[in-house]
Amino acid sequence: MTDKPDPNRQAVQALYQQNQSALLRFLRFRLGDSSEAEDIAQDAFHNLIRSENTDSLENPRAYLFQTAANLALNRIRKLRRHTNYQQLTESDRESQEVPPPEQSVLAEQDLERIERVLQKLPEKCRQAFILSRVHHYSYRQISEELDVAVSTVEKYLIRALKEMRQAL
Repeated sequence: MTDKPDPNRQAVQALYQQNQSALLRFLRFRLGDSSEAEDIAQDAFHNLIRSENTDSLENPRAYLFQTAANLALNRIRKLRRHTNYQQLTESDRESQEVPPPEQSVLAEQDLERIERVLQKLPEKCRQAFILSRVHHYSYRQISEELDVAVSTVEKYLIRALKEMRQAL
């Protein structure tokens, strides 16, 4: 019995061979830690292997880098929460002013609305917004990353911000 080649797996292998070192540099720059970068890169490729449509993606490299950036951002957030929690002593927690529950609920609702708007945006528009606002890329860096003109990046960001304002 012969195994048929899995096109998704072959696509991920090709993506790995072509982008692994660039992805590691990208993540090292973001995280400042080689072992964390390697872990995140491995997780990003693992996510691609588990997906069923890697070979049909319009821009698999951008998808890979965005997946890795999202994973890195999640890791950074988790580490910050953990560090902040450890730094708070019991007396600090008692003296710290706690926002009213209504404010927390409103903030949570705003965050959910923002996440919904981001999910509704076209892929490149969403990537441009995240690269700009989360990773602080310049318009030129975003245009190079997404392989579009700087004017297109501006249009993406205008659209994303307009939809965010409408949602909030």
